Amino acid sequence: MITDERVVDAAQIQSTFRRLTPERHPILAQYTRDVVYDEGRCMAPGGLVLADAVGRHLTLQPGQSVLDLGCGRGQSSIFLAAQYGVSVTSVDLWITADERRRAAAAAGLAHCITPWQGDIRRGLPPGTPPFDAIVCVQAFHTFGTSAALVRYLATLLKPGGALCVAQGCFSDECEAIPEPFRDSDGWQADYARYHSAAWWRAHVEASGVFAVEACAEFEDGDVMWEDDVLYRGDRAGWNADYLSRAGWLMQHVRYGQTHRPRLTHLLLKAVRRTPADDGSGALDIPGVQP
Repeated sequence: MITDERVVDAAQIQSTFRRLTPERHPILAQYTRDVVYDEGRCMAPGGLVLADAVGRHLTLQPGQSVLDLGCGRGQSSIFLAAQYGVSVTSVDLWITADERRRAAAAAGLAHCITPWQGDIRRGLPPGTPPFDAIVCVQAFHTFGTSAALVRYLATLLKPGGALCVAQGCFSDECEAIPEPFRDSDGWQADYARYHSAAWWRAHVEASGVFAVEACAEFEDGDVMWEDDVLYRGDRAGWNADYLSRAGWLMQHVRYGQTHRPRLTHLLLKAVRRTPADDGSGALDIPGVQP
């Protein structure tokens, strides 16, 4: 149980929370933390650290096509297009296509990023060409718990195409939200849709249309939450308003330093099965209904 007051002590957080290091995550040596975390506009921990991990696991090649789901402001789309020379279709429900189009143009990548706004649960426009890869950074839990949705994603991939997910999660599977995490000060923390890496592996495998090649807790997945708190605290000057607003999350992260489950992250890579893989001779995959 978390028994401390909601407003935490800044000095205690700064002395006990850990930071991600360039030695373990080389991308931090290439960019400032403001770039990695999009000037604090990232809506979840990780930023380009997770996008970089996704790109490396997919071994993307110039000219390939990538679908970036739940891309937020499009930071991951811009990074993948710039780093790997791929064309990216970025899809998000809440951030407008116009905002992401402007961001792509500012980065000189308007020619290789196509922003769409909408809900993947309603499907992509009919006739959309298949992609070489689908990526999702910090958003898969909002729609990916649906078995039908996972099967639908396979229809959007070329045979042998890959799905790669980098996602916040719990270190252990829980039947219900653990008591310490039930108080989020009114924020929609989405913990009800958090699962362990083992759960996600079984869930994607059970679709029958993906072969999971890797699914495990991300290296320093728990530290990523601590690093995010420290970065945002530094930007806010550790003022009382920040400590009050983010106190509930700090308590959750602190709990995980000595108890389980803890907040962490996972990385999953799955490859679309071909008809020969499942012996059926065809992939009978239902579409997503509106």
